[in-house]
Amino acid sequence: MKKVKIAFNFEPLYLSPEQIIATKILPRHLNTLKAYKKIKASINEIGIIEPLAVTEPKGKNQPFILLDGHIRFEILKELGYTKIPCLISVDDESYTHNRYVNRLATVQEHFMIRNAIEKGVDEERLARALNLDIQSIKLKLKLLNGICPEVVELLKNREISPQIFFILKKMKPIRQIECTELMLSLNNLTVIYAKALLMTTNDTLLIAPLNKIQKNNPSIESIKKIENDITSLHLQYKNIEENYAQDTLKLVLAIGYLTKLTLNINIKNYLEKYHPEILSGFESLIRLNSIDLN
Repeated sequence: MKKVKIAFNFEPLYLSPEQIIATKILPRHLNTLKAYKKIKASINEIGIIEPLAVTEPKGKNQPFILLDGHIRFEILKELGYTKIPCLISVDDESYTHNRYVNRLATVQEHFMIRNAIEKGVDEERLARALNLDIQSIKLKLKLLNGICPEVVELLKNREISPQIFFILKKMKPIRQIECTELMLSLNNLTVIYAKALLMTTNDTLLIAPLNKIQKNNPSIESIKKIENDITSLHLQYKNIEENYAQDTLKLVLAIGYLTKLTLNINIKNYLEKYHPEILSGFESLIRLNSIDLN
């Protein structure tokens, strides 16, 4: 069995600010931004929950390169931290980590809050740090209760309304996955669309049947028809996506063959004399292919 390479060391390393080199230039008035003030308030109240991500130094006495956490790094320096917790990346390609980071993702926010609670931070203190009320903290803690792991994985890097998760919880796992994939394929992660999908869901795929008055709404049948049409289009799109590489290869080979045919003077003269419409079609395909390549 092939071993999976671990991207980060498990234990944080505490580094001084002088040992870390930032790789991004932040805005001049960063400290006036709402996000900056919120993060600063959180660090002041409960400390660092998520360590910075850095690369291993290239040699002795070389600095650690900061991959992720530039705003936190600036705040920690401003607050006078002399030791900063960092996770060491074993992959020195900085873009690899940054490509997948989205700190505002709803699922990640849930894990951050849960992690803080597990470390002993009380809900009131956490609410003050995040500028939220206690009820919001409680709701965020329960965000993924009843959500199947496949949906969590699909939505882990998305910033969406928490209300969508509460709508999905009313469905059985197989329907949760189906609706999530449908919303993602259309890039329509809105509460309104999630509610429409819920209303068109068969009772056998629901945790508990919906109110009959809601289900009998005349517009529900229209929404269901649209959903079926979209599902059909989604399946067609998936089929095209899966066959794209093979179809492209076949097209390249066919165009190459046609190009060789038309470069043969004898064949070209024959086609010009007896089948000009076929030659015209061949030349049009070759021209279109050359435009696509350019």
